[in-house]
Amino acid sequence: MAQGPGPVLVSEKRHWAAIGEAGALAGLRFMAWTYRLLGRVGFNIVLAPVMFYFLLRRPIARRASLEYLRRVKREYPDSLRGQPGLWMTFRHFLAFGRMLLDKYIALTGEPTTIDTRPQDAELVKSIVDSGRGIVLVGSHFGSLEYSRGISRRHPSLVIHVLVYDQHAANFAQLISDAAPESRLNLIQVTDLDLDLALRLKERVDNGEWLLIAGDRVPVGLSDNVCPAGFLGDPANFPIGPYVLGNLLHCPVYMMHCFFESGMYRLRVELLAEEIIASRKDRQRNYEPQAQKFATALEAQVRKAPLQWFNFYDFWASQTRSADDNDTHDQD
Repeated sequence: MAQGPGPVLVSEKRHWAAIGEAGALAGLRFMAWTYRLLGRVGFNIVLAPVMFYFLLRRPIARRASLEYLRRVKREYPDSLRGQPGLWMTFRHFLAFGRMLLDKYIALTGEPTTIDTRPQDAELVKSIVDSGRGIVLVGSHFGSLEYSRGISRRHPSLVIHVLVYDQHAANFAQLISDAAPESRLNLIQVTDLDLDLALRLKERVDNGEWLLIAGDRVPVGLSDNVCPAGFLGDPANFPIGPYVLGNLLHCPVYMMHCFFESGMYRLRVELLAEEIIASRKDRQRNYEPQAQKFATALEAQVRKAPLQWFNFYDFWASQTRSADDNDTHDQD
């Protein structure tokens, strides 16, 4: 197995939630205001200097982006034109800013174009028609918010998004301010206790869907991970989605939504019809599902490397609590 680029600084081994993402509520509101005032073209003009500022002021994110892009280039040389460097990292940041706007547009109900292959549309319809609730595993690749297109095509379907952090809560507040009628069903997760498990079980039994990220380790649950090969080296992936599938006795599906040729494209596939695992050595029990998800994510990332937005060292140990590192990164 090829070795990755050299090790990153110790400070980059913080939990991702301890790193100040470009997601403060004031910044998100400025983004929305700029778009409403200037439109997309004006937004893109303003975005460039803003992202250049963050490129300079967010060294952890900058180094993590470069590390990730180097891994992609090493494993899939044809996926990126040129060698990863500061310019490609800047383009990665720009893509992130545009994705935030697309997320805002999707959630405030503006008309959007979403491409769904016939086989994906048929699969989604069969799931909805079955009346079964499912766990849907997404990622920070592209913009999962365009999954709301599924709800528009199937008005009876309810999708809940399980979130771990304040960044998501900030975005939810922004959407609530801009579109009070938006049905944004967020469930804040700090721990999978009995009360939460019972509430989620009730929703699944009602045929509702639970959407959860499969590529970030929750705050306070950093021991609930297992290793999976990703871009040439093992990385820690959360087992939470598969624990839910086991506890709730429901199928687990994967979903990816990425931008290509002027529109977002939605892809859905079965990860496991049923997950049965014992409590003993639970991390190892869920390795097959985590690896299947990691392999599927890598296949998507290979096609659009600049659309995966995890701006921290994904391959470093993620077992340290965010409480140990409550300061924002500074140069």
